[in-house]
Amino acid sequence: MTKSPTPGSAPTAGQAAAASGARSARLLVGLIGGVFLLLIAAFVGMIFLVHDEVRLNAVGPIAAAPGAERGGVVFHGTANIWEVRGRLTQDNARQVSFAIDLVGPTAQPAPAGLQLSLSLERTDGTGTPIPLDHRLVRPGSLVATSAPLETGPWRLRLTLPEIEALQEFSVEP
Repeated sequence: MTKSPTPGSAPTAGQAAAASGARSARLLVGLIGGVFLLLIAAFVGMIFLVHDEVRLNAVGPIAAAPGAERGGVVFHGTANIWEVRGRLTQDNARQVSFAIDLVGPTAQPAPAGLQLSLSLERTDGTGTPIPLDHRLVRPGSLVATSAPLETGPWRLRLTLPEIEALQEFSVEP
């Protein structure tokens, strides 16, 4: 039977080892709990740090042709639930034409009433964004044409509810 120490007496070797083990266990639990709380804080903080913009990817060139003398690019990406499939072409007057298809998760086209807007902006942030008028050619498919653009890098901004999709391109002299 072990005798409990009286106040003022030194603990025995077994009691010191038990106290050291309990201290180590508390430290380990505190450390794991701290890491867990840090992870939760990071996940909650991501809501405030994540941008509501997605980049669309250029997937291939479009060869020069009548009406698209400067060629163009095919682009693709996902914005929220919509798969965005687009084509961008430039003519001799530096007008850019866009054809965009929006396809839902079950391959259905975007509804005609979907709130969206298109605009062009310089990638360097100079100038004001240029809104583009678009027209629906069939459910989920729209087209738009810009006025002649200055040479340099540009960005198409497709604004949908809760997210914006961006496609960068360049207008050559």
